Amino acid sequence: MSASTPLNARFFTRAQGDIRRITGELGNLQAQIASTVKADTLQGFGSASSRILSASSMRANTDARASVLSQLEARFGVQAAALGQVSNASQDLALSIREAISANDGRGVSTELDLAFNSIVSALNETWNGQPMFAGERQSGAPVKITSLNQLVTTTQPEDMFDEASRHQIIDTGSGAPIKLAAKASELSTGLFDTLRELKIMLDGTGGALGSPLSGAQTDMLNTLAAQLDNHAKDFVTEEGRTGQLQNRFEDDGARLQARSDLLSKEIGEQTDADLAEVSIRLNTLLTQYEAAAKTFSQLSQLSLLKYL
Repeated sequence: MSASTPLNARFFTRAQGDIRRITGELGNLQAQIASTVKADTLQGFGSASSRILSASSMRANTDARASVLSQLEARFGVQAAALGQVSNASQDLALSIREAISANDGRGVSTELDLAFNSIVSALNETWNGQPMFAGERQSGAPVKITSLNQLVTTTQPEDMFDEASRHQIIDTGSGAPIKLAAKASELSTGLFDTLRELKIMLDGTGGALGSPLSGAQTDMLNTLAAQLDNHAKDFVTEEGRTGQLQNRFEDDGARLQARSDLLSKEIGEQTDADLAEVSIRLNTLLTQYEAAAKTFSQLSQLSLLKYL
């Protein structure tokens, strides 16, 4: 060492210590600027670490619930569309029957029945992420097994028409009582299929299609079936409304959860985010201190016994 006296040695050692300390602090401040956080480990936040950990856990749970609600909101949109499709098919068939009665010509009813049946079955067999929506807890397979009007005529037992779980699909979003996602296809459509069966049997009794003009008995029967179809359509409209209410509820709950997540993020940020303006000031101050310490260290390093004497 070039310093020649105990006094110089103490200054020299102190200058070395200052340089090491300042260098460490400079590295920490530069890391904060690069990462925008005060520390790179939870331990580095000291007494605030428990608050950060608790808020982070709450935010993770909140975000997870928000994600589930977002998926449910999308599912209920598809579910409402499927229910609306059944309602529309029933109403369209009822309208076609009344038009046939008005025109005294039933030749187009058979075609309208085919279209309505296919649309209804397709809607009730709708899926979400590969899982049928109206089959209860069942994870796969179509809840409506019949695929044609001829099958409908010969199939009257529910177990031969439907393939469903015994229980409804239930979900708990963590905000209260568990929620039934949807009624089962058998609960929704047994009466509707009974009406379609009656109409198909009526058509089969006339050779597969009604003629023109219609008989009084045929007109009376068609009026009865059209009224039944209207009532079934209303039932599906009611179920569609319930689905829409749940969709709106999940949308509102999701918005509240997002607001809560934002507040938690703000709280975490207040504990973890570096104040870049303050860091910049401290960095400039330390650089000045570093230059002074380095200059002192350099001067002391160059001292020799000759220069001292």
